[in-house]
Amino acid sequence: MDHWPDWGKHYQHGLFIIQPPEDIRAIVDAQRETYDPLSYSYVGSHITVTQPLLDKPSEKDWERLLQALENIQPFLITYGPIKSFLPYPCIWYDIQPAERVLEIRSALHQTGLFNLEEGYIEDFIPHMTITEEQSGPKVTLELLDQIQEESQPGSFLCEELIFSAPDQNFHFSPINRISLK
Repeated sequence: MDHWPDWGKHYQHGLFIIQPPEDIRAIVDAQRETYDPLSYSYVGSHITVTQPLLDKPSEKDWERLLQALENIQPFLITYGPIKSFLPYPCIWYDIQPAERVLEIRSALHQTGLFNLEEGYIEDFIPHMTITEEQSGPKVTLELLDQIQEESQPGSFLCEELIFSAPDQNFHFSPINRISLK
């Protein structure tokens, strides 16, 4: 953990994400690798759902997490158009219905297992990041226009949540999956 970025140390116990299907991941991962290779080296394409966990989940914690999700059914996610948080250097795919992602986020956060001390709790916007300007070209309106021109919106069925955690090299990988019913 000594060589992890300081902000990344909060993520040592993992978090929950939505991962698009392989064909969509291939497209978005290529964009991430081109426009922000450092961020891409940490994690491939994903939609962040929760804040990081406070501790490694126990069996009892998993029961609480499953119970929090018991009434959440699969739903269609639409990604796109491309947007930006400029002047904050981030370019991302819009995610809809945002309300469904926020519903899942809230249900999980209410378990008390997540670090809610960090930023972007109340004002979180579901998105799928392309670049955060950690590496690669500077995020500008011109780059936003370029990525908008080369990107296509799409959709996929969200049928599961993925518990993802970093390894010793700070590369996030799926650890467990929770199917939505």
